[in-house]
Amino acid sequence: MKFHTALLLPLLLSACGQSEDQAASSAGIWNAAGASEVAVAGLTPAHLEGPWCYSHNMISDERSDEMLGFVFAQDGTLLYQTNSATEIEKPGSYVIDGSSIKIKPTLAFFNMQLESLSKDEMVFKMAYGLMYWTRGACKAQAM
Repeated sequence: MKFHTALLLPLLLSACGQSEDQAASSAGIWNAAGASEVAVAGLTPAHLEGPWCYSHNMISDERSDEMLGFVFAQDGTLLYQTNSATEIEKPGSYVIDGSSIKIKPTLAFFNMQLESLSKDEMVFKMAYGLMYWTRGACKAQAM
C-alpha cells in the first residue's frame, strides 16, 4: 500500500498545479526501508555551503573513521583539513555533476556518487564502499 501511495501522491499534487519535484519535496523521500526522509533540493552549492564533517567510510562491514573537516562555499571553493589534528585551512575546490561530486585536490581520485542526501547528512558511493558526511564541525572522538 505504501508503494501505491508514494506513486499516487506526486501524481495528484502535479494535477493540483505542483511539479513532480515540488510534489516529492512536499511528500518527502522514501528510502528503501520505507522510512520518510526530509526532502532537500538536491546536491547543490547552496545545500553544501558551510561546514561538513567527513566522519567515516564503510567498506563491506569495516568502518574507517576519518573525522576530516570541510567548509564549502557556494562559488565552488572550499577549505579542508589534511588530518583531524590540523586546522581547516587548505584551499580546494569542488564540482557537482548531477548526482556526483569531485573534490580537489584531497578526494579527487574518488568517484563520489550520491547515495542519499538529507538536510544534515549525505552519503556517497565510492568504488568499494560508502563515505558518510554530517553537517557541522567534526566532534572529538572518545578514545
